[in-house]
Amino acid sequence: MSVKPFLFILPLLPLGALAQTLPGVHQHGFGRLSLAQDQQQLMLELFAPAADIVGFEHQPNNAEQRTQYHEALARIKDAELLFTLPRAADCQLIASQLLEQDEDALHEAEDEHQGEHHHDDEHKHEHEHEHEHEHEHEHDEEQHTEHGHNDILVQYRYQCQQPQALTQLSTRLFEQFTSFNNIELQGIVHSGQIAATLTPEQPTASW
Repeated sequence: MSVKPFLFILPLLPLGALAQTLPGVHQHGFGRLSLAQDQQQLMLELFAPAADIVGFEHQPNNAEQRTQYHEALARIKDAELLFTLPRAADCQLIASQLLEQDEDALHEAEDEHQGEHHHDDEHKHEHEHEHEHEHEHEHDEEQHTEHGHNDILVQYRYQCQQPQALTQLSTRLFEQFTSFNNIELQGIVHSGQIAATLTPEQPTASW
């Protein structure tokens, strides 16, 4: 596939810039992985539909879904679980962070998760709380219909002691999130621009 120009200067590497290098089309089962190497620094950014990460796009509305939601977000931030780089490159993960998500769903999930521990005997408050959340749920359903979908953007930063040995990337995204069909990879490395389509049958890209 052809490689489109990257929209940033490598030494700067602003947060969120890599996600702008690939089309923002929302398609279930399809993810976009951007990669940038600058000296000893390596940055990855994964952009994917929320449904492929947490299993649904609406707000978590029961204890099971809230648990599923938090566990999925923890897994998608676990770079060591998801990516393998050449051992010779000696790359250490500096940080991973969620840059973009359905913030309302996250805050409600956290609020309800905390509420499960602090309001068990406050029946009147619970009744009022449920009524409020029913109204909020109706409002959020309207927002979901209006916007159509939710996406997740995660960034991973590495420090590589032998960057010249960074010539390959393998992913276990297909094992951890089985609804993925393919991941489009584009990037800039020391040798130039790279592009590849990763699939469950071919989860490795070399350059």
